Amino acid sequence: MRRLFVLLVLLIGIFLSATTIEVLWMGWPQDQVMQLVKAFKDENPTIEVDIQLVPFGQLFQTLEVRLAAGDGTPDVYIVDGPNTASYAARGYLLALDDYFTDEEMDDWFSSSIEEGSYNGKFYSVPYGTSSAGIFYNKAIFKEYGIPFPPERIDERLTWDEVVEIAKALTKDTNNDGITDIWGLVIEQIDRPYLIFPIVQSLGAQVLSSDGFVSQGYINSKEFIEGTTFYWKLFNEWKISPQGVSDSAIAREYFGTGKAAMMLGNEWNIRRMSQYPSVEFGLTPFPYFEGGAIVTPTGSWHVGINSKTKKLDEALKFTKFITGKEAVITWHLLNGIAPARYDVYEALPEVFENPMWQTFLYEMEHTAVARPVTPGYSQYELMLREAFNSIHYGADPKKTLDDAAIRIDRELKRYK
Repeated sequence: MRRLFVLLVLLIGIFLSATTIEVLWMGWPQDQVMQLVKAFKDENPTIEVDIQLVPFGQLFQTLEVRLAAGDGTPDVYIVDGPNTASYAARGYLLALDDYFTDEEMDDWFSSSIEEGSYNGKFYSVPYGTSSAGIFYNKAIFKEYGIPFPPERIDERLTWDEVVEIAKALTKDTNNDGITDIWGLVIEQIDRPYLIFPIVQSLGAQVLSSDGFVSQGYINSKEFIEGTTFYWKLFNEWKISPQGVSDSAIAREYFGTGKAAMMLGNEWNIRRMSQYPSVEFGLTPFPYFEGGAIVTPTGSWHVGINSKTKKLDEALKFTKFITGKEAVITWHLLNGIAPARYDVYEALPEVFENPMWQTFLYEMEHTAVARPVTPGYSQYELMLREAFNSIHYGADPKKTLDDAAIRIDRELKRYK
């Protein structure tokens, strides 16, 4: 009885001495996220975690309001990688160079470290990364007698070859004047993430090196040539459907046989399981003949509020959630590409899959991070508006000329 009493006193003491940290997180499925929170609490019984899951559509606005309040909360928060510079420039992120050793930093892809840094300092810890390629529906290719696209890195298609395949597989199957099968659907139809590699393959620089000027970059000859190609997909060749602005809908087009190919992210290896009847392959991200091979990268990071009053606890949570074991668990739960080399080594049964090997090669050799600018959120928003207009038929040059004026007006505020 006495031993039970002592144990009870100890447990009460632990509870009363616990420190609660506030974590603002992406709105992933709660059952997945809470597995990681529970694992952290099992290792750190004196730290309570108040984790708030915010849907993607509300996340950035919520962060802006909360961080601007300046009260030190949330202590830890999810950071979209390219927004690192914006939060760092405004003093919202704690510089982490003194808290991570060189050995720890070597665990992550160099492109992930680049995305988490600003002005030579390390501000946000990589939580995941990404890549993209073209998934293709094998049944549709077989039905129409089109050879499967090459899956080898050294045989990647040019964009002109992709267009010819897509033309051959865009079908009005019942002759009613409505396209029933599209040659190519784009998973993130208006996002710079997937469009930048197209213009970069032609030699375009998407922003000035100091991150403050878009004039002469997003409306350069090369950028306009790339976006004119993008315009033709929807308006001249009509091999890609307009208005598919939701990734889940693009995935549905591909998974239900309404699209022969899909330009999309690595997470589709896992997420296409919701369409068990579709047999698909992967061909590497295309390039323009004679141009550079460029693939997109970057994903979620984790940051610590520069004004947190609970630094030790915030660091423990950040190191745990971005550590090897937690990232292994998160990949198995959610399917997002790990940013850590050691996770790929730890799960050979997953990553020896040829599709994952393609993505791993791209992340190590061809990946180019999105530009570093403290005004990235405004830059991206205005470019999304421009790309969306272009895909609906707006003139690329005029649209980008107008966008450059608006973007530079916003970027000047950060100088």
